[in-house]
Amino acid sequence: MTNKLWVLGGGGHAKVVIATLESDGNKRSVEIFDENDQLKGHKLLGAEIVGATPDKSWWASEERNAIIAIGVNAVRERLSDLPANWVVAQHSQAVVHSSVQVGEGTLICAGAVVQPDTSIGRHAIINTSCSVDHDCHIEDYAHIGPGAHLAGNVTVGKRSFVGAGATIVPGVHIGADVTVGAGAVVLRDVADGRTVIGVPANEVE
Repeated sequence: MTNKLWVLGGGGHAKVVIATLESDGNKRSVEIFDENDQLKGHKLLGAEIVGATPDKSWWASEERNAIIAIGVNAVRERLSDLPANWVVAQHSQAVVHSSVQVGEGTLICAGAVVQPDTSIGRHAIINTSCSVDHDCHIEDYAHIGPGAHLAGNVTVGKRSFVGAGATIVPGVHIGADVTVGAGAVVLRDVADGRTVIGVPANEVE
């Protein structure tokens, strides 16, 4: 099976996205868009960076499969306004229960485990070897970092970031635009826009 797919973003995260796409064994013709002119002509895992991201008219001219490979949540949100056919990239070595709902453009990396009746929004990132337990709700553009652990019934709001190795205990609600620091242990709800760090996690002023 051969098909065309465009990756938006030419940084290190794009390598993870391309490796995830390759894991299912399907052969794809992949090209990369990036705003950095100095990267044009460079290759990532054999895929060429061909230039800046085209405008809406190019995307609307025909159905084009794409995924956004940028770790910054707000940038993914902005680019998701393009009229592309946003694909889900799920690594063959991720474990995702059949009851899990996954929104368009979302990335689920190698070693991730997502348990039953969880919902994941649009253009989210479920990064390498993280775990998301039953009945969690991860909203659009959120990013669950490598090795992070969400216990059951956790909510992570829009554009929020859960750092590498962080742990969130059962039933906690993380608001929108929250940053949870790497290795933090979150024991209580976090309001919109806050940053929490430490064990147990406390708000940074």
